[in-house]
Amino acid sequence: MSKWSKQQYQRFIRETAKDCARVVFTAHAEQRMRLRGISHAMALEVLRKGLLRRTPEPNMRHGTMECRMEYYVAGRNLGVVSAVVEADPDLVVITAMEID
Repeated sequence: MSKWSKQQYQRFIRETAKDCARVVFTAHAEQRMRLRGISHAMALEVLRKGLLRRTPEPNMRHGTMECRMEYYVAGRNLGVVSAVVEADPDLVVITAMEID
């Protein structure tokens, strides 16, 4: 499904997140972030500076690759999951969470 390497996904996410107009938060992500006390600024920092530690996983239903960036921000280890489509210039944030 994907022609990109893990490093290419990480680079794409970091570069895309530099322009917050290219980052779209789903209603689910907004709800989870509110519940978990994660601001947009925190999520964007994770996307801009984080590491893609896990291998991106295909979401066959939506035709996307789901990527979890991880970063320590504001005293917390956070993960932000985004959906990436290689042909789409934007980034869709699916959820955000605190990780161990």
